[in-house]
Amino acid sequence: MKRLIIVRHAKAAKVGSRGGDFERPLAPRGEEDAVEMGRRLARCKVHPDTIITSSAARTLATARLIARELDFPWADIRPEKQAYLAEAGTLLDLVRELDDRTESALFVGHNPGVSELAQALVRTFEQDLPTGAIVTIDLPADTWAGVKRGSGSLRAYDYPKNAP
Repeated sequence: MKRLIIVRHAKAAKVGSRGGDFERPLAPRGEEDAVEMGRRLARCKVHPDTIITSSAARTLATARLIARELDFPWADIRPEKQAYLAEAGTLLDLVRELDDRTESALFVGHNPGVSELAQALVRTFEQDLPTGAIVTIDLPADTWAGVKRGSGSLRAYDYPKNAP
């Protein structure tokens, strides 16, 4: 059994003087939400073996804030350039390439790809993820390469505006 924790990055600042879309930082509310969601994961005793993130500024910041709450070393966060604004198929390919010694992986990415990935893995999941949302999926596979569309079961779904 493998476990995938999908996170949509927290609320980002508007595109402005600090560069283009790739460089957008988190908004102050996004920083607060990422910390809160990390705390919620910690209360549930979530300890991913790996954290993978799009290399965009807002996803990397979300991953780092969550990692801090989980006592996961920042140096072990794996930024993936191809995850930036990637479609579900590309994200599923990244999942299938994970090392099989990894039992639990946390992935931080962008919409619509992360919502579509969750929907592809869990047939009954139809939500579009709001910023900061987390979907935890149990996958009945011994290897990541063996993860199949529609095979996952929803373990948890949470988002910042959901009452803790």
